[in-house]
Amino acid sequence: MSQKLELHVWGPAFGLPSIDAECVATIAFCEQRISPTEYKLLQSSPSAVPTQRLPALYNPISDTWTSGFSDIVAHLQSCSGGDEAKSSYSPSQRADGAAYTTFLTAHAAPLLALSLYVSSANWAETTRPAYSAILPMPLPWTEPSAVRAAMARRAEHLGMSSLDTDAAEEAAAKTEEAGLAAGWVHVPAALRRPKKTVKDSLIPEQRSRIRLEGLATDVYDVLAEADWENQTTEARCLAFAYLALMLKPDVPRPWLSEVMRRRYQPLCEFVEEFSKECFENGSTPLLPWGDSAANSSALGVASRFTKTLLHDVPGLGDEWQRWSLQRQQNRQREKNEGVVVSASSSSSNDLLLMAGTSITLAAVGAGAWFYRSLPPFGAPVQTWVKPLTGLGAFGAAGVMFSMAAGMANLD
Repeated sequence: MSQKLELHVWGPAFGLPSIDAECVATIAFCEQRISPTEYKLLQSSPSAVPTQRLPALYNPISDTWTSGFSDIVAHLQSCSGGDEAKSSYSPSQRADGAAYTTFLTAHAAPLLALSLYVSSANWAETTRPAYSAILPMPLPWTEPSAVRAAMARRAEHLGMSSLDTDAAEEAAAKTEEAGLAAGWVHVPAALRRPKKTVKDSLIPEQRSRIRLEGLATDVYDVLAEADWENQTTEARCLAFAYLALMLKPDVPRPWLSEVMRRRYQPLCEFVEEFSKECFENGSTPLLPWGDSAANSSALGVASRFTKTLLHDVPGLGDEWQRWSLQRQQNRQREKNEGVVVSASSSSSNDLLLMAGTSITLAAVGAGAWFYRSLPPFGAPVQTWVKPLTGLGAFGAAGVMFSMAAGMANLD
């Protein structure tokens, strides 16, 4: 290829080439199927690519973007050499590979989300600092939280939301605020004497340890049955990515890695052997990393930060994303038709548009807050009147007797 493919991925973490499982799998697949001279890696985030999702592959020959591990693999297999690699596997191997790929996406992904994202302890001490290290400021304020929310939704069906103590504390605070607004009697925290049990003194992972180990065993049992040396490249890469992110991160609540090391040593060996085979002892600097200065410039970072803020606005985020994608498609169409648009000019226009939209939203929000602070229309204004004392407390008659008494005193 005269022009290199551009693979946009989350940056490295935990001794792996990326913090994201699909990004790790895609990098591993490219390392095995594409020459390093034909592609380059760009450290990025979803706000920097038109598809708003990583991993994202840009093909300069077809001028197209492809996102997601499975779609990128299909795109690469459609290029030169892809059909030959695919034909090297038997129909049984391809069927098994597809089954394991589906299983990993459906079951291993939510399990990994529980460990690195839902667990408040692991998120605060390990995962979030890792995102802060690979993102330029001020993106660590917005993008990691969006990733965590998406991962929490992915693991929601497992019913382990108790691991997120941050959400539990926030829900308790909202309940208390609602009670105060409703006029409930509020007991200060210093005066409360909750009756603590042994269960209350345990951390969430300890209280749910049996169930967490059961969830891990359900996934590991299936993966331990596979002969990974004879599986398809796609299945091997994806299995390595998920297992490595379960095994390698140094988290304060390492229940996933503990179960794997204690009961599934062959899976641990597969992770180590594949890492040496694919990444030459896991040395990420040997990978074809490219210069992502365009996305890391002050203007580019400001544009990405504003996009993230707009996407998080309730009721507007989804519409903004659809409009942004449509704008990208129109710009791509103009490019294909030969209309030249300056990159810096385009970024400046986008930033000005987003800044104007943000200011407008801030003004609308301030107006809404001021409107809500006003008393409801038709409601009486509540005033406080000093209580009357003496004869004045008996109304008009009391005032008359009081005046008569005053006149008598004058006489």
